[in-house]
Amino acid sequence: MFLSIAELNFYQAFRYNPFVFVLLIIYLNYKLYYLIIWLFDRNKKQKKIPELIIYIILIVAILFGILRNIEIFNWLAPTKL
Repeated sequence: MFLSIAELNFYQAFRYNPFVFVLLIIYLNYKLYYLIIWLFDRNKKQKKIPELIIYIILIVAILFGILRNIEIFNWLAPTKL
């Protein structure tokens, strides 16, 4: 997936691993937001990600890993164009 991103082939990167691809976009937006806050208002403290969100992401990651290996959910399996 990361090699496809390096080649700017975002569709193929999404097809390899949609969960990590979406999570990477969310994480980069989170970091960009706090970088802008840090640049323009250095007195504001950066908030930590709440533990509940981390647990939800962990549960979704485990479910994604299990479901992509079940025959009914084969559309979640990585594919190459």
